[in-house]
Amino acid sequence: MPASANITRAKQLEPTHPTVEGPVIERPAVVGKCDNMCVTVVTTRPHSKSTVRHNSEQDTIIYAVSGNGVLIVNEAVNSELKHHDLAPGDFAFVPAWVEHQVKNDTDEDVQWLMIQNGSTPIRADLTEWGGDVIQSKN
Repeated sequence: MPASANITRAKQLEPTHPTVEGPVIERPAVVGKCDNMCVTVVTTRPHSKSTVRHNSEQDTIIYAVSGNGVLIVNEAVNSELKHHDLAPGDFAFVPAWVEHQVKNDTDEDVQWLMIQNGSTPIRADLTEWGGDVIQSKN
């Protein structure tokens, strides 16, 4: 990949039609620019949550940009779900293949940065915790 600087402006990441785009809006911030990492901006609308998902072979670092949200993880089959409150400035690490979900129980948007160890993000949406893959994105 080319070794040159690349700028993504905040204006480029703003949802064009937030009320139409659904409860969780994902915008590629730095995707396909280098071999070993990518960043996606995820906005979770009030009283919404993402699908249950895992990121296949990619580890993920989550940075809470704004709003107060919850990261829910299922670290093993038949284990109890763990709920982690995340406030602006908090970081979380989600290992590859770990099922997780982000949730917003508040009246304001929650914005997260999802940093994954690949040129483009990989994601598998599941039917439920421990469920079948219903959609894969990469």
